[in-house]
Amino acid sequence: MKKLLILAAALLISAGAADAKWWVFGKSKADVGLKYLYVNKIPADETGPKMKLFREMLPSDGLVRITGKPAGTQTGAIRITLDNKGTWQDVKFADNGAFEYSFKPEAGKTYTMLVEVTDTAGKTNNVEDTRKEITLSEENIQAKVRETLDGMFDAYNKEDLRKFMGYVGENFAADKDILERAVKRDFDALSSINLRYTLNNIAAGAQGRVFAAVTFNRMVFVNKTGASSTDTGSTEFVFDSKEGRLSLFSMKSPLMFGLSDAENVATGEVLGNTGSNLTIDETGSLRGGTLVTVTCPDSSFPAYNFPNAADSCGPGGGANIWFYDNSMPANVIGMSVNAKAFNKTLSSLTAAEVRNTAGYAGGALADSGAGYSYCFDVSSEFYCLELVSGRPTTTGETVTFRTKKF
Repeated sequence: MKKLLILAAALLISAGAADAKWWVFGKSKADVGLKYLYVNKIPADETGPKMKLFREMLPSDGLVRITGKPAGTQTGAIRITLDNKGTWQDVKFADNGAFEYSFKPEAGKTYTMLVEVTDTAGKTNNVEDTRKEITLSEENIQAKVRETLDGMFDAYNKEDLRKFMGYVGENFAADKDILERAVKRDFDALSSINLRYTLNNIAAGAQGRVFAAVTFNRMVFVNKTGASSTDTGSTEFVFDSKEGRLSLFSMKSPLMFGLSDAENVATGEVLGNTGSNLTIDETGSLRGGTLVTVTCPDSSFPAYNFPNAADSCGPGGGANIWFYDNSMPANVIGMSVNAKAFNKTLSSLTAAEVRNTAGYAGGALADSGAGYSYCFDVSSEFYCLELVSGRPTTTGETVTFRTKKF
């Protein structure tokens, strides 16, 4: 009888494994949710309950791509519905939970999207939090967005404060006066500004607002040091639309404008951004690096992979580095690549000294305290980080750092 019970249990587990992967992995204490959810590179949580996409901005294959990543959980399964729970599709996901699902939309049809995440303990997220009605429009909006962005970028490059502020709406989310002072300080601190962009996508949401996702490249000269600085990355703008005219409502970090008061100008940060996030401190010097925060479950500690700008919980899983718990109190970072420490902040490092391979070695890096940067040779590509907060003393803690590619 005992053997039959064991056999029955084994068959039950085997039969359910494909549909309930959480049987295999044990339990999780973390709440189930999404760290981010994007629809064609536009954040789904910011557009309101409805999102209008534009055919002219779809990629050449005509597909809508839904991308996301669970937060604070060990992912067991992900499903998505586009017909208000009528049918569900299983979605493939990476080891860190990141996923992508695509479909080809039809004009005039409404797609009611919900995303369900199941963790390895069998718990699911509140799928209603992900509800979004997606429609496709034949409206031509690209020219209007480009005209507004072109005007803003041209005014900023020419350091024309009055013209630039003419593109900013009266209800600018982060306070129009603060933005004006910050841009003025930008012009005091920088010269020979050369800022360019590529428009990636446009969507419309609630209250007539238009969302634009761009990639950028920037070169500036810092007046205080006379040195040049360059960076690339991706960011997002939101515009109010009124009487056929667009005006700036908000910007995310990495900022294009208002670097001198980034904390009070930016409304949020672009997730997964791989470029540098330049800001200007009170002395007129550049601070650099993309801000990254990683939180892991109680049984693990933060890890990071530089080329993919992907955080995870480690060590292991292909991560370049991981932050030690109290089992090795003298060390702050372990790595699978060569590294060395610099007695300099991230913003003061130069590409020449970072790319000089002398002194790079494997092993672990000791915690050298505030004002130090740690640099890593990842297959002859060089990345550095500067710790901001959270040198973990136990698993399950959060670490925040700035990182930059040289």
